[in-house]
Amino acid sequence: MADDAEATDEKGGEEKSGGLLGKLVPAVGIFVLVLVAQVVAPPITTAVYGPPSCGPMADAEEGGEGEDGEEEEVIAADLPPALYQPLDPPMVINFELEDGSTRFLQLSLQAMTREQATIDNLKAHLPAIRNNFLFLIANREYKSLATVTGKEQLRAELLAEAKAVMKKNTGKEGVEDIYFTSFVMQ
Repeated sequence: MADDAEATDEKGGEEKSGGLLGKLVPAVGIFVLVLVAQVVAPPITTAVYGPPSCGPMADAEEGGEGEDGEEEEVIAADLPPALYQPLDPPMVINFELEDGSTRFLQLSLQAMTREQATIDNLKAHLPAIRNNFLFLIANREYKSLATVTGKEQLRAELLAEAKAVMKKNTGKEGVEDIYFTSFVMQ
């Protein structure tokens, strides 16, 4: 009987280590295959498709001309860094609704440009820009501002207004975009 117990232990022990070894070998094998694939894939891709600086995607990345002859958009790497100027303090606009209740909108805005001179001009002409923004926003319907489409439309109109004020006062639009950094409706 003792021999039977030892045989069972030995047999059971063999099954456990054989089972663990049977699971460990495929896992290590998969790991090694993935590692080899990561090392081998880039040279193979380069051999098949050529270096990254040539091919159909290179023209788009370099801001070259597209297939139809039109110049494509310049990528961000070719542009000077973006500069942001807060249009502080936050703007508070009140709306009187049809039912006689009053609602408020508080906006924090930032203008984006790529030239320090434009930032200086924005600061100098901020009262005119804010004045025009207030009139523009106050003429909007409160309900339309609650939608994403309404907010995007307002943002586009604010950008056009900022460009117009800058063009009128400096001869250059300068402002590339206007961003909401806070948009609170109550």
